[in-house]
Amino acid sequence: MKQHATHPHPLIGLALIAALGASGAAAAQTATKVQSKHDAVEKAEMAAGEARSAREDAATAQAAAQAAAATRNEGSLSERGALTAEATAYQAKQSAIEAQSAARQATVAAEAARSAQAAATAGSNPTGAAIEARAAGDAARVASSVATDATTVAQAAAAATAEATQQTDPVPQPMPAPAPAVPVQPQVTITSSPPNSVIGEYKIDFDALDGNHDGNINRAEARSNATLTAEFRAVDVDNNGRLSKKELSGWMR
Repeated sequence: MKQHATHPHPLIGLALIAALGASGAAAAQTATKVQSKHDAVEKAEMAAGEARSAREDAATAQAAAQAAAATRNEGSLSERGALTAEATAYQAKQSAIEAQSAARQATVAAEAARSAQAAATAGSNPTGAAIEARAAGDAARVASSVATDATTVAQAAAAATAEATQQTDPVPQPMPAPAPAVPVQPQVTITSSPPNSVIGEYKIDFDALDGNHDGNINRAEARSNATLTAEFRAVDVDNNGRLSKKELSGWMR
């Protein structure tokens, strides 16, 4: 009897291929779920660590603000130092408030990451939960960074407060003494007009100048009075070289 070769039915081959494909897809899906759960756990732990760090920074900032306030309240050496200390202590306080707010945000983000971790572990959509955990972890990291920066500012402000309290006001420099006034010499105007028409003091003691007591003042006797000497010719109306009481009527005291 003639033997015939046996060939597998085409439908059986297709079924085998489909089964293998389904098995591979299931394995890949299982691996993805495992990785998602692992990512969710990792992000939740990271978020928890960031939250702890943020709370520690907030506590440090609060301590710095309290130290700044205490230093300010102790008083300053100068008015300028007191004003500066007031400003820096306020800055430390505001930075501490900012650090505390960031710490609260980090804590909330860490709680969200833990919730996402639980959902990834027990839920039917671990991939979505892992994404939520990752986002929450990133938020916790940002909040922790803000808390760290605020703490740095608070500590610097506290140090500035302590330094400000030691400032002293500048010593006022004495004003330079005014230069002594230079006396102004009165200007004497020499004129050939009669003395009673000249602006100035033209008064003489006739008897004191009349050395020989002859009732006249000659040029030699007039030399003791520079003004009279300069005006001698103008006063000597009769040009006799002597000045009589009549000629000097406007000059005598």
